[in-house]
Amino acid sequence: MRESWIGKYIGEAIGVFFIVFFGCGILFDAFMYNTVPGLLDGGLAWGFAVALAVYAGASMSGAHFNPAVTLGLAATRRFPWSQVLQYWVAQIVGGFLGALALVIMFGDAVNAFAAKNGITFGQAGSEKIAAMLIPESPHPYLVGIGQAAYDQVPIWRGFFTEALATALLLVIILMLLEARSVNSPRAWFFPVALGIGVCMLVFVTAPLTMTSLNPARDLGPRLMLLVWGFGSQAFPGIRDGGSLLVTVGGPLVGGVVGAFFYDYVMKPFYPRAEEPVAAPRPAAAGAGKR
Repeated sequence: MRESWIGKYIGEAIGVFFIVFFGCGILFDAFMYNTVPGLLDGGLAWGFAVALAVYAGASMSGAHFNPAVTLGLAATRRFPWSQVLQYWVAQIVGGFLGALALVIMFGDAVNAFAAKNGITFGQAGSEKIAAMLIPESPHPYLVGIGQAAYDQVPIWRGFFTEALATALLLVIILMLLEARSVNSPRAWFFPVALGIGVCMLVFVTAPLTMTSLNPARDLGPRLMLLVWGFGSQAFPGIRDGGSLLVTVGGPLVGGVVGAFFYDYVMKPFYPRAEEPVAAPRPAAAGAGKR
């Protein structure tokens, strides 16, 4: 049967739709209705969103759902360069459609929220609404807005955070895919394990960057913000585009770094394919526990 790249593009769009719809949907509930009490709940929601997306679209496209993942896989010859741009477009379209669905659902409530709090779309302070759809550095609710918050999380620190977090994401993905690993999960469990990894990254990095990890999770909803009338709050965004550099540029760099780190630092020390993979000894498995 001939491979269908159209089906792969659709799968990528569906996966990112799931991530944005469920992940950002939780933010709408949290910011407007206070139904999500804290970072723990938000982190779990994003992890579940990623797991559901992989279950939904992996059989169709391979479940990149993230331009940084696609770039990292292409840079390490796991994915054809000729399909990178097409995958990126499909991913961003999926993010836009996920954001569009949320705006249709919550738009009137957001307008009422803005009027009640004296917020005008596109003006200073509206980043507290924009953050329901896009990641901003720093987190406007956990760290704050304005120069004092920006001084606490300068652009370089946000960029480093996103690059490191996305590098770790690629390492997690490639570890889980490694058949020679003693802990290689069964296919059905892969999305759950990946979701746990995303949860942990959110727990650590959310205050600094709202944990983008994914340029499509940013750019698709950001296009929706532009259509919604947020103007310069959408593009170039807060901090004269500095936050956009953090949440899009950082993941792209991190995706490549993480893929190469795995290939050159970790992968060479896995058992050779012809060697039997031994289960870890009970003592070793419990090492470090007290």
